[in-house]
Formats: sequence, structure tokens, C-alpha cells
Amino acid sequence: MTESKGPETLSELLRTLERSEDLRRLARDCGLSVRELRRRLAHWRRELKEDQAEPAAALAAAKKEPFPGLPAAADLPECPLPATGSPVLEIFTDGASRGNPGPAAIGVLFRQKDGPDLCAHREAIGRATNNQAEYRAVLAALEHCDRWGVGRVHLYLDSELVARQLMGTYRVKSQDLLPLYQQAVHLAKRLREFRIRHVPRAKNAHADHLANQALDPAK
Repeated sequence: MTESKGPETLSELLRTLERSEDLRRLARDCGLSVRELRRRLAHWRRELKEDQAEPAAALAAAKKEPFPGLPAAADLPECPLPATGSPVLEIFTDGASRGNPGPAAIGVLFRQKDGPDLCAHREAIGRATNNQAEYRAVLAALEHCDRWGVGRVHLYLDSELVARQLMGTYRVKSQDLLPLYQQAVHLAKRLREFRIRHVPRAKNAHADHLANQALDPAK
């Protein structure tokens, strides 16, 4: 004889109790009427279902894209700055490396000063160190600016080393970084205005997200 399968979850147990032939005895033991016990069991089952749904909803929300989709910078043949508003293009760059050196990627966000986000760039760049990836992100941003003919750029990045090297505060001692630094300086000289600011990682979250998205596209 096969043993009957009992309820496997608390929700199923509550439903079974609601339909139990012993509900009258159970109600008597609890000091409740059958109607009141049935009402409470149904209420507890609904509450349990809602409690179980909340974590699932939170997980689904966490998996959603935290930043709105933007046009790819490479797809824009002309400068994305609107005709009205500030003529300054704000750029946020970040590089990511798994292993330092290891698989690396870059992320760049383009924004009008005091205005909206305009476009973005993300790209896997092969094997690189963190600092090389940071420089590659700056180079990608400046190459787009040069192609668009942008004149005024404010650059924001969370790498203090790269920021201070580009500002001339730190010397570039690494022979691996020197060519990247020289390319960045060359492109920056083509701009009428070029300002650099080191920012905390929290204020560079969008560029960081783009770099990690390029590094781990499945996530």
C-alpha cells in the first residue's frame, strides 16, 4: 500500500487544516468557533503567500537594469550635445579588470553639463591591469570627442592615480602606462577646455556598471 503524500509546505498545511474533518475538534481545543478558525486559517495562508512573494519581487527588482538604456556612442556620427543648454560635455569613465592583470573592460558615460545623460560606451578590451583599463576608458572617451569635434570636456573618474597623472600632479613611472598617458595628453590638447576631477566610486556608479556589464555581459 502506498503511503499518501501529506502537505509539504506551511501554506499547504493551512489549506489542509481548513478542509479537515477534525476542524470542529481543533476549533474547540482553540476556544474558537469553526467559522472563526476557518477565517483565521485562510487569513494566515494569505499572509504567508504575501510574505513569500516579497523576496521574489525584491529579487526581480534587483535584476532589473539599474540605469536606463542609452544610445551607443559609436553609433552617433555627430556630437550628441543638444543645441540648447551647456556646451560642456561631462564624461564619466571607469575601467575594470578581473585579476589585475586579467580580463578587462571599460565604461564611459557622456552627459551634458547640468543636463541629461546623452550616450554611453562599453567595451571588453582583453587582458589588462586596472590602471591600463582606466586609461583605455579615458582614451575611448577622448577619441569619441575628437571624432565629434567637441571643444569643452569635463572628465570625472574614480582612479586617483590616473586623475593625478593626467593633471600633472603625479609622474608616470610605469612603462606600461606611459604610452597610454601620452595618447591621452595628445587628444586632450585638441580640446579648447579640458578639466579633470577625481570623484568617489559612488559618484561614478554608471560608468562602473557599464564596465562590469561589458566584462560580464550575461549578468
